Amino acid sequence: MEYGDKHILVLGAGASGIGASWVLAQVGAHVVLNDYKPMTLPTAEEKRLVAAGVNIITGRQDESLLDGVDRIVISPGISLDIPIVKAAKARGIDVVSEVELAYEVSKSPIVAVTGTNGKTTTTTLLTKVLEGSGKPVHVGGNIGDSLSEVAYSMPADGFLVAELSSYQLETIKHFRPIGAIMLNITPDHLARHKTMENYIAAKERIFENQLSTDYLVLNIDDPVVADMEHRAPSHILKISQKKAVENGAYYADGKCYIAKDGVAKFVIADEDIHIPGSHNIENILTVIALSYALGVPVETIHRIISEFRGVEHRLERVKTIDGITFYNDSKATNVDSVVKALESFDQQVILLAGGHDKMTPLEDFMELVKEKTKAVIFMGEAADRFETAAKKAGVKPIYRALSMKDAVEKGYKLAETGDIVLLSPACSSFDWYSCFEERGDDFKRCVHMLQEGGHH
Repeated sequence: MEYGDKHILVLGAGASGIGASWVLAQVGAHVVLNDYKPMTLPTAEEKRLVAAGVNIITGRQDESLLDGVDRIVISPGISLDIPIVKAAKARGIDVVSEVELAYEVSKSPIVAVTGTNGKTTTTTLLTKVLEGSGKPVHVGGNIGDSLSEVAYSMPADGFLVAELSSYQLETIKHFRPIGAIMLNITPDHLARHKTMENYIAAKERIFENQLSTDYLVLNIDDPVVADMEHRAPSHILKISQKKAVENGAYYADGKCYIAKDGVAKFVIADEDIHIPGSHNIENILTVIALSYALGVPVETIHRIISEFRGVEHRLERVKTIDGITFYNDSKATNVDSVVKALESFDQQVILLAGGHDKMTPLEDFMELVKEKTKAVIFMGEAADRFETAAKKAGVKPIYRALSMKDAVEKGYKLAETGDIVLLSPACSSFDWYSCFEERGDDFKRCVHMLQEGGHH
């Protein structure tokens, strides 16, 4: 879309909406930034938007906002079921995600990562490996800055790396990444998408506009993802930890290989990989497959993976006190992430879980918890439901905590030398915190407050 003189309504005044509004103003649109919540933007952001000519309206969201509007740009957290979006659709007004805007303004090709789990680790590692190609690389979307704002500043010869959620993909139109990664699909966000089919369909939009010259990396160990091959127009690169592939990357006998037309080359072995767990091998293989296809040499890929130590709030080692090691996995906002975390440890684990409940099934999850944990400590809004499910599965002992400090202190008391105390909530953070980062930081602060020798 040419935005000059067009009237654009941006819904949601978070980072994504602020970035989109600013970019739209730069390309000549008349912009209204709206949020139904009464709120004041950070002073610097407000100044910047007002200077750019953006009209900010918060605290109301009536249908009159749609008068004369040519297009709506919607932030990822906003449901498509709200009255103003339904009214816009009834009037035939286009509703697109901020990701679509990013695609329209980026001079560089976009490389996109989606899947239920592992997105941030994969996106971060992919960004580092592509930087090794010497081209300009920027990252945005679910992590980092507003994707459209990063896109607007991109030079022509680099890569814009985007971490995308199903919410962001749900409302694209022409968005076309030169390379895309589909990691895995497990039930998540069902409150928003209603059915698993809708959730999968939203994820699959990542490749719907791709051409046969664009790359799509599929994790064929995941049956839902493997099935996408028949629907994708793209050049498929497969990854597997179970078998060799013709084109893509695979893992065998502790080593990762890149394959092209059936010819395999060794890339990296276990001893040079510093992020634990088979789910991280999955993440690494997708990065190997895509970066190699995009022209990064094997030596560079090897060097950068061997230097990578993981991302904050994702199985992040915080501290060892009296032989007890504390891990911050605050980014584990669903059951599946916690399963991956628990499977990464051979030691006894004391699990701290709970938060704002996503209402996904817990039966299978609690079976693994029973097998892998020495004790569990539940907190937050989800604690009641989690405790009921845990008791049913025979998990014990079960404790409750009224604050993060309480949870950390209880975990420390229950632990013995050689044990792991793991914050891996299986829930979003919106009951006690504004985001998982804030929750993880609070956990780390509480761990650092513990006194050595103070636990028996």
